[in-house]
Amino acid sequence: MPIFKRNAGRLFAIAMLSMAICGPANAYIDPNAGGMLFQLLAPVFAAVVGAWLFLRRWIADLAQRLWRRMTGRKEE
Repeated sequence: MPIFKRNAGRLFAIAMLSMAICGPANAYIDPNAGGMLFQLLAPVFAAVVGAWLFLRRWIADLAQRLWRRMTGRKEE
């Protein structure tokens, strides 16, 4: 019988006890941390959306040409 199966109950009990005995974390997150995250991600999001809006017609035409080529249909 594998070692883990024999000791699964003990390992579970140790894990539960170690989580129950933990003291307070005394952690602090700066209130402006969300603002910094927004400042980092907003330009990236704007660039992706802008590229999509700029290239959407080209992407749609390319997909349509590839679909017609795969299905054997003529250009309309």
